[in-house]
Amino acid sequence: MKIIASALALLTVLSVSTLAQSSSAPEPVLQINRFGWAGKLSYSVCDDCYQMPQVAMDYRYRHRAGRGDFVALVVLKNLSSKSIKSISFDFVFRDSATESEFLTYSFRFEKVIGRGKTKQLQHTIAKGKEPDNFRPARPNYELLDHTRFCGDGPLALDRTTRQVVRIRDNAKLLKVIPCYYLPNVTQIEYADGSTWQP
Repeated sequence: MKIIASALALLTVLSVSTLAQSSSAPEPVLQINRFGWAGKLSYSVCDDCYQMPQVAMDYRYRHRAGRGDFVALVVLKNLSSKSIKSISFDFVFRDSATESEFLTYSFRFEKVIGRGKTKQLQHTIAKGKEPDNFRPARPNYELLDHTRFCGDGPLALDRTTRQVVRIRDNAKLLKVIPCYYLPNVTQIEYADGSTWQP
């Protein structure tokens, strides 16, 4: 599914680029090659699990380092003629059936991205930290945990028909992908002090 969303993001940027060449539209400034949101998991719960009673294993799993953390990731290419100094994003989460927004996470990367360069940006949100970066602010853990099941866009591959379809139009996909998210660039600050906003 990530391949489909990445292809759609690339197609959108290419469409904007084509429009810029054929009309007076502004030149494209950014290409999002890949994006992701995930609950951070610790795969190494214990080294000596076979010697531990089940109760101790359950306790270690529930209290492992990183439990409740989330990771936001974007891989992007600077298409502008200027170096990027910082970039701000919103990750917008929507219900697949209604496509209504239920949560937004805002973050800013202070990373230099040269002209024509591609860079992967990744940020870990520790459990209970950055409560004001969310809308609604200070979301409860159940709402955040719900985002673990979100897909990366409103479209998905129907394995039966081998067609890309809107999730909300497919009952089977709605059961598996109850929500989705998309990144939204809110501001780019360039090294020369200028800014870009959509």
